[in-house]
Amino acid sequence: MADLANGRPLRPTAAVRVASITKTFTAAAVLRLVESKRLGLDDPIVPLTSGAILDALGEGGYRIEEMTVRHLLQHTAGLYDFGADPDYDREAFARPTHRWTRLEQISWAMLHGKPVAPPGTQYHYSDTGYSILGNILERVTGDSLGTAYRTLLDFERLGLESVHLESLEPTPPAAAERAHQYVWNADLLAVDPSCDLWGAGGLVSTMRDLACFVRALFGGKVFQYPETLAAMLRTVQARGAEAGGMGIFRMPLGPGVWWGHAGFWGVVMAYNPEYDLAVATTVTRRPEEHPEEQYELGRRLVSAVCDRARSAE
Repeated sequence: MADLANGRPLRPTAAVRVASITKTFTAAAVLRLVESKRLGLDDPIVPLTSGAILDALGEGGYRIEEMTVRHLLQHTAGLYDFGADPDYDREAFARPTHRWTRLEQISWAMLHGKPVAPPGTQYHYSDTGYSILGNILERVTGDSLGTAYRTLLDFERLGLESVHLESLEPTPPAAAERAHQYVWNADLLAVDPSCDLWGAGGLVSTMRDLACFVRALFGGKVFQYPETLAAMLRTVQARGAEAGGMGIFRMPLGPGVWWGHAGFWGVVMAYNPEYDLAVATTVTRRPEEHPEEQYELGRRLVSAVCDRARSAE
C-alpha cells in the first residue's frame, strides 16, 4: 500500500525516501571529483572539512589528521555510526518536527559513541562518515549538496527525473506521487527528512530512476574512466570488510554477482553485469523483527527475471 489511511495501492511510479542508497550517489559524486583531480582518494580530510565538524571529531577523541577521503568512502575511518544507534532513531521519531543539521548529527555520534578503531584498520559501516563526505562535496564544489549531485552525476543526461534531496530542493513532477513509508508502525512522512539527509541518506527517488542510475554506473555513463568504477568496486582491505567497495556492495540477490545498496526504510537497488539487469524494489512497511526480509522481494524478482533470461537463451 502507498497509504494505509485511505487504502491507496502502491504503484511502480511512486517515489520514496531511499535512505542509505544515497551513499552510492555520494561515493560516485566524490569519485567524479577525483577524476577531475579536484581531490584525491588519499587526501587528508582536515583541509577539506569544515572547522566545526573537525572540532567535534577532535573532541570525540578521533585522530582526524590520519583520516583520508578513502577511509570515509570505504567505512574504515573508525567512526561511530549514529545511524545504527537505536537511541538516535527513537529521538528522531520522538521529535518528528525537529530540523537536524549535519553538525548536530555528527555531534550526536561523538556524544553517544567512541572511536571504533584507528583510521584504516577496521571496517565499520558509518552514516557519520558519509555525512562528512556530504560536507566535503559542498566545500570542494562550492555548491549545495543537491546541486553537487545533480551536476557531478549529470542527472539530466542520465534521465533521473525524480531524484532529489527532500526539503532542500523542489519536488520534481516525476516524484510528486509519494508513497507513505511505515517504520515501527509510524508514518515516516510525518518525520522531518533532516534526520537522514546530509550525504548518508536523504534522496527521494522512484524505482525507475534507481534502476537507471545503477545501470548507467556500470554502463560507463557516470564515470569518465573505467578505472574509476574498478576503484569503486575494489574490495576494502581492512579487518571486518566483506564484499564492500565505495558506497556499494556485492549482494546475495540471485545467480551471478550482484552489486548495489539497500536503504533502511526498505529499498533495494542492484545490478548484475552478466545479465545487464538492474533491479530496484521497495516495501512500504519495514519489517520490525527481521528487516532482512526486505531483500526477499528483490530476490524473488531477480530469480524470476534470471529464469526467463536463461529460458530465452
